[in-house]
Amino acid sequence: MRSLSKVILGLSLLVLLLTASIEARRRRKKVHKISLNRDTDHAKLLKNLQTQTTALKTKLNVASTANATASSSSSSSSSSSSSSNGIEALINAYNTEYSGNITIGSQSFKILLDTASANLWVPSSQCTDSVCLKHNRYNSSKSTTYVANGTSFQIQYATEGSNQVILSGFLSTDTLGIGGLKVKSQTFSEITSLPTSVFNKSNFDGILGLGFPNIAIDGVTPPIQNLIAQKLIDEPIFALILNRNGSASSASNGGQLILGGTDPTLYSGCLTYVPLSQVGYWQFTVTSIVLGSNGKSLCSQCEAILDVGTSLIVAPSAALATINQQLGITAANLLNGIYTIDCNKTSTLPDLILTIARKDFVLPASSYILQYGSTCVSGFTSLHEGGQDVSSVDGVDYSNLWILGDVFLGSFYVEFDVGYKRVALAPKVSN
Repeated sequence: MRSLSKVILGLSLLVLLLTASIEARRRRKKVHKISLNRDTDHAKLLKNLQTQTTALKTKLNVASTANATASSSSSSSSSSSSSSNGIEALINAYNTEYSGNITIGSQSFKILLDTASANLWVPSSQCTDSVCLKHNRYNSSKSTTYVANGTSFQIQYATEGSNQVILSGFLSTDTLGIGGLKVKSQTFSEITSLPTSVFNKSNFDGILGLGFPNIAIDGVTPPIQNLIAQKLIDEPIFALILNRNGSASSASNGGQLILGGTDPTLYSGCLTYVPLSQVGYWQFTVTSIVLGSNGKSLCSQCEAILDVGTSLIVAPSAALATINQQLGITAANLLNGIYTIDCNKTSTLPDLILTIARKDFVLPASSYILQYGSTCVSGFTSLHEGGQDVSSVDGVDYSNLWILGDVFLGSFYVEFDVGYKRVALAPKVSN
């Protein structure tokens, strides 16, 4: 009788293992990936980071504007009723921005991925300013699937101090191609006025928002929600893996946007799941953040946003002051909005440890110190106006908010679960 029990137990374990194996293969088989490329011009890398540091200070202002105006690669798929997932290759521009290639109608664009917004926009052929002429522009007369909308569209960006820049245009509808998938009737924005200061030297044409509908301007349905509604992907999830320059891998391999599934071959160990604390952004509660195993706590029960559209880690100014003190950074190290540091110090600096859902996620100094030729840059900055932290927007307290940008995301495999409104993280397999 005891032997029979052992046999039954053995068979049960075997069935569980086979089931897990089949499920893992199923989840890998039907995903579509968008690959990324990378650049290695060190002088251009540093200049681009300095430009992006100013731009990332506008992030919350843009998102709050959206909140205020909201009304609440492998095979292709030509039918909205057939289920297939997508993998979009990504382009890494100097470790500061990640973009992928899409089509709108039959026209191609390079779009910046942004998990802290929810709209898709590209320049319009109606924009004849010099900044627009440097980018691919959408021409509705060249598309047989174009549907006119015409609703005006506007985003207000806040730069340093009280300066404001306006990005404006109008809404249109067409077929979106991404990762081999065809999203029918996707409403997007044709931009007719681009701020030169931000987009004159950008490496992308437009932006693809990956946030929730409630932060979408004008109540436009975001592409991810249309992918789900049109049953183009098997599961209501997407995942990101960002490769960083400096590795031995090909410069053309910048990472992947994985649509509709996950890929266990890209991460080690198990995924750690954490529910969203606010739905709109991909925002959740971090138990604690500490710099060094014996270091002073930088935050406790603080809020964080995962944002692939931000280059660095944005911390409250008080936390940034503590970080700079521990790293030996002073005001003299501030250069065009970013803090420099002696490259020889990197190997002696402490780890950044984020405790999320009872799991420690460790970011070594080699990940948060960015090297561009002979210049090294701290991966930390702050979001403030006139020397003060942005305290609240639309009743949301941002004084304790961290924005975990590409410096953080570059070390982990991250899954964004639209259905269960949660995120999952695991150490990524080295690229």
